[in-house]
Amino acid sequence: MKRLSMVFLCLLILLTTFVPTFAQVGFAQWSAEDGGYENVVLRGSVAPLTWDGYDHPLVFDESEGAWVSEPINLPGGQNVEYKFVYDSEWMPGENLEFTTAQAGEYQFVFYPQDERRVDVRPAVDYEGELTLQLELPEGTPDWVVVTVASNLNNFTYTTTEMTKEENGLYSLTVEGNPGETFEYRYGLGDILYQEMNPDNRSAVFSETGTLIEDKVEGWTGIPIATNVVHDFNHSPFIPTENDDVVISVEIEHHGPITHGAIYFTTDGASPDGARGNAVVGQTAELTLVQTNEQDRGGFVSVFEGIIPAQENETPVKYKIDVWNEAGEGSQFADTNSLTAREATEFAYYVDDFRSPQWAKDAVIYHIFVDRFKDGNKDNNYDTVDADEVGLEEALKDWMGGDLEGVIEKLDYLEELGVNTIYLSPVFEGPYSHGYHPMDFLNIDRNFGSLELLQQLISDAKSRDMKVIYDMVPNHNSNLHPFFEDALALGSESPYYDWYTFYEDGSYEAFYGIESLPQLNNDHDEARDYMLNEVIPFWLEEVGFDGYRLDYAKGPSYSFWVDFRHAVKQLDKDYLIIGEIWDSRNKINSYSGKLDGALDFGFHDTFKGAFAEEGSLRNVSNLVQENLEIYHSEYIMTSFLDNHDVPRFLHEVGNDTKKLKQASFTQFTLPGTPMIYYGTEVGLSQTKDHNDYSDWKDRWYREMMIWDEEQDQELLAHYKNIIALRAEYSALRTGSYAEIFANDDMLIFEREDAESRLLLIVNKGVDRTLNLASLYKFEELRDVSLLNVWTGEEHQIEEGTIRLRTGETGFAAFEIKGELTEVVTGADVDVEKNKEVEENAGSETNPYVFFLIGLIVILFAAVSYFLNNRSKK
Repeated sequence: MKRLSMVFLCLLILLTTFVPTFAQVGFAQWSAEDGGYENVVLRGSVAPLTWDGYDHPLVFDESEGAWVSEPINLPGGQNVEYKFVYDSEWMPGENLEFTTAQAGEYQFVFYPQDERRVDVRPAVDYEGELTLQLELPEGTPDWVVVTVASNLNNFTYTTTEMTKEENGLYSLTVEGNPGETFEYRYGLGDILYQEMNPDNRSAVFSETGTLIEDKVEGWTGIPIATNVVHDFNHSPFIPTENDDVVISVEIEHHGPITHGAIYFTTDGASPDGARGNAVVGQTAELTLVQTNEQDRGGFVSVFEGIIPAQENETPVKYKIDVWNEAGEGSQFADTNSLTAREATEFAYYVDDFRSPQWAKDAVIYHIFVDRFKDGNKDNNYDTVDADEVGLEEALKDWMGGDLEGVIEKLDYLEELGVNTIYLSPVFEGPYSHGYHPMDFLNIDRNFGSLELLQQLISDAKSRDMKVIYDMVPNHNSNLHPFFEDALALGSESPYYDWYTFYEDGSYEAFYGIESLPQLNNDHDEARDYMLNEVIPFWLEEVGFDGYRLDYAKGPSYSFWVDFRHAVKQLDKDYLIIGEIWDSRNKINSYSGKLDGALDFGFHDTFKGAFAEEGSLRNVSNLVQENLEIYHSEYIMTSFLDNHDVPRFLHEVGNDTKKLKQASFTQFTLPGTPMIYYGTEVGLSQTKDHNDYSDWKDRWYREMMIWDEEQDQELLAHYKNIIALRAEYSALRTGSYAEIFANDDMLIFEREDAESRLLLIVNKGVDRTLNLASLYKFEELRDVSLLNVWTGEEHQIEEGTIRLRTGETGFAAFEIKGELTEVVTGADVDVEKNKEVEENAGSETNPYVFFLIGLIVILFAAVSYFLNNRSKK
């Protein structure tokens, strides 16, 4: 009996040892106990939210079963786009949106089981309130939406709706601090339809609640519909000269909508017209397709029309309105304006969309000029001495890098192997980064001169290098003479309409930054200046080969159609790629207008996979989704870091092995790779940006390291992967096929008519791969693998080829011979197929020990019973 007890005790100990392992593995699904994620972070479009960093983490609230942010102070009347990032992965889909009814603190709530649920709630309980009660003037349709514009929502007429009561009056209760004054005006959902009252109304918050009884005497206009939406819904999205283009419009309405029309031009002019009569351009009729009644009341109708096919290289612009034949006036899509002048101008470019071939073959080197190399100390007019003021302060200012420094290091760039240089802005302006232009046609004295820039470009081209420029068409410095004139003279200034000024004297600014007034590129003269003076100047006179476009989603799509036409009429080989920090669908909406875009999704996914121990499945998903969504000619530029995000080497804990692995993967996957200056030689960050509340990006922009400070091993690695991409066109423009992906391993092929390559990335332990099993063949025939770096040829042995992949390793092989019938992706599982992966001894699965131990114990128990029984 004692012997039997010992056997079961051993079994109990063994089971106890492995229970935690089973529990840990089983916890792969979402669990309400702790939210199912290690961390959730909020990012968004309205300050203090940003699209990067970890400043706004959420905390899991067990009582709600949700993650909740700390109170965040937001301005009123703002449409906030936001997303959650959980365990370093962006939630899928479009950005979520919420409009702040009034200024104050808000809490954002994330529900793991309902990710797209919008829940943003006030975080402050005010002690005072007031109630508005409104009587409408006779003749106001009962279907209108009545809104209140106030000092709490930045006098926005679209955000704060009133409730219709049974007695026909409208009411709204607003909270605030007792004694504070509330200024307001009434409207019908838009600034175009506001009360005919020259003065703002006012009331005072009280603890008991103040009741205000108001009456509107009349409106400046009555909307035709609740909402008229087109949102560039045309098909095909990138038309050629053979395509009629179908225009679709959705209308929310209560009263009848009987007609609609499209007014379009093909000569670059802005279309104009109303109620079916074109003043500028031609008219195409909209016809009713369907009408559905809404549960909440009212109707949704869809109208469609056709713009006939146009010749290639034609910019098509159009506006849309709808109306009721029995009524007066019409309403235009998407601004819901009553006249064509305020209407959204939609546009598309007719062409056989092609991007420059050289850009698909490019390896781009991103130079932040002020931080690259000081080639001439005589032009250090505004440079500060880091030894005197300290590095933290010096990095906020000019550090001495200039155009002569770039010229001096062209040999270095040529030896590195890059064939395209991307220069940060060198406009005359107050800051070293160049994004505050004071003159769009000149260079800041700290950088050098136009002659030096022309020399740089000429010297680069003599080395077969292209040079692209960081253009800033969305905004300029408030010190720009055009803006200063508009600010001083108001409507008397010829530049007043080049910007958007409001009644209170404020103006539209980039992300609300007063020093960056936003250009109104839809104003004819402002657009003409940018497209016919600024853009050709840097391409034709200075000599750049194209543009990287800062904040490309700022100007309208109509602007980008004209921009493409202007650039491509000069030379189809000029490159235009945009900075569009948004969802994949939003980025893709610029295809056909731009040649490509920066791939921010790539950056975020690689950071998660290599710096934050995420899964390589996410990298696999990124590539597959890119291939599915983006046009084949739309160039996605991949990067590990740039001037707006932390240094990748810093993010991986200064582990150069991880950087090597990530960069190898970057250079072998589809897309045009970009290197941020210094990444190739080990430039990291002196300080952790997370320890700073402002000027975080200073640590992403430290001075380039040269000579003995450079990591020569890392530099050699970059030279190798650049040379590899240059040698094999399959890595530049070849097809992509995934062979296998799991958390730690990604195996894929790149192929074109010249070659077929097998690429392996292994984040995990040392492994040996069985190629026959990987491809689900019984045995291999007539094939070998050539290691592209070592020249070693791997031949078939015993019907297969075995490949050793080191820990945190990567490898590239050219496939020689035939290797067909590839089974890809989900049908293959390395972990479950013993023939595919043969563990090389670095790590042993604990389940193996458990099963062996369990078999041994059970065998001992059975033997014991049989032995005792035989003795009886």
